[in-house]
Amino acid sequence: MKKLFVFSVLVVVFVGFTACGGSDKKSDECEILTFKVGSQEYTVGSNSVSWIYTKTGADAWAGFPTGTVIPTITISKGATIEPPMGTSVNLETGVTYKVTAEDGKSYKQYSAKAEKGTNSF
Repeated sequence: MKKLFVFSVLVVVFVGFTACGGSDKKSDECEILTFKVGSQEYTVGSNSVSWIYTKTGADAWAGFPTGTVIPTITISKGATIEPPMGTSVNLETGVTYKVTAEDGKSYKQYSAKAEKGTNSF
């Protein structure tokens, strides 16, 4: 009877640890998933975010972001980004984003820039 009680207690303790233990491992995902300025969605590469604007007329660059803009960015779940979302940036000169994963160790840097492409008229 005493052995059965000790065995039962060990089973309960083991089941309690495995059921409640769960995974407390934090994610190492650190990606920019989407990047938009107004209605223009930029191309997200392995370490860059870019869009090449083309002329729409003799001297017109429709939608080219002059000065500062506030992009709409989505990143990996649990990750953080510097500069923070909602920050005004100048994509004409470019900006570097650092996305840090939830684990606090993994990170990835992205350069973001809007560029004027060439187009013959």
